[in-house]
Amino acid sequence: MSYEKEERQAILRVYKEMVEEKRVVYVTTNLKYFGEWVKWTAAVQLGRRRHSLLYYQTDNQLKFRLLATEDQFPTPSRLCMWGVGDGMCPLCLQIGVKMKASLLHILCNCAYAMGEDKLARQSGLAGHIGRITWRHDSVLFAIFRGVLRVVNRYKKAAQEGKLGVSEQPNSTCIQFRSEANVKYAPVRVPVVQQLIAQATDWKLMFDMNVLEYEQRKERPFPPEIVPFAPNRPDGVIWSCSTKTVIWIELTSPWEENMTLRHEEKHTRYNQLKIDCIDNGWKVYPLCIEVGCRGHVSQSYEWMCKRLGFTKEEARDLKFELEKTALHCSHAIVAARYVKEWPPRPLLDVSQWR
Repeated sequence: MSYEKEERQAILRVYKEMVEEKRVVYVTTNLKYFGEWVKWTAAVQLGRRRHSLLYYQTDNQLKFRLLATEDQFPTPSRLCMWGVGDGMCPLCLQIGVKMKASLLHILCNCAYAMGEDKLARQSGLAGHIGRITWRHDSVLFAIFRGVLRVVNRYKKAAQEGKLGVSEQPNSTCIQFRSEANVKYAPVRVPVVQQLIAQATDWKLMFDMNVLEYEQRKERPFPPEIVPFAPNRPDGVIWSCSTKTVIWIELTSPWEENMTLRHEEKHTRYNQLKIDCIDNGWKVYPLCIEVGCRGHVSQSYEWMCKRLGFTKEEARDLKFELEKTALHCSHAIVAARYVKEWPPRPLLDVSQWR
């Protein structure tokens, strides 16, 4: 075989691979019902420990992980497409609302589930919350534990006199020169300021019912920052010595809506941020999203950098958030025909072995 013929065949082989890849990308991005995960622009990839799912999960949990990602779980809406049932949400029908029970509806938009918090308050049971709020607060509880570990680590370092030592390692840069022997100024990546390292008197207040850590719901925004604030974020971290306030606003949306929910949360607390600044406080709002199917958004990585998480701490917390959101959503889907949602503690996957 001549060299020209081999070269021609190699070019055709590469061309066929490019055409096939383009065809696969076009098909997966234009599917009407499946393949939605390719459009998750704000979600980050699962951690490297994703293979550990095969070791501790039951068959039902692994099945839910795979089917939920592809949005192929046999919900009433999906069964209706296959000729089974009318596809309506059985819980919403009990309150006179007719809605198709898709996976998005069950996990995020069910009118009956969204109104369970009001019914829970009327029940008079301490700590009773609805299923959607239970998932949200369970994820928030994992974030609280991660932030508390970072705060305690910096406090311990300050007590031992090690705070600030080797926090930002010095790095050398290559200085290039022009033909005229003129040095070019090195371009460095801006150093992200670690907020927790600036003080040791941090106070934490998260909107969840965990008496073990003295946290409870529906507490007002700290009055020493802004008295009589009309609303408060999910988590507030503040230091009176430096007059610095950090708040964390969590959302557990459908993965395709992460960017939209992120913008909505920032807009919601703009006025509160202005009021804090007017009172002489430095404000750092952090809005993060943990998808209802167990995928965190890119804003999570920014939160970890700003608060001073180590790489290992950020990786461990990310894994906890993924497991928490996934298992809570699995419990919600498993109870899609069940009207009662009895009180239960927040899910803590850090205790699982």
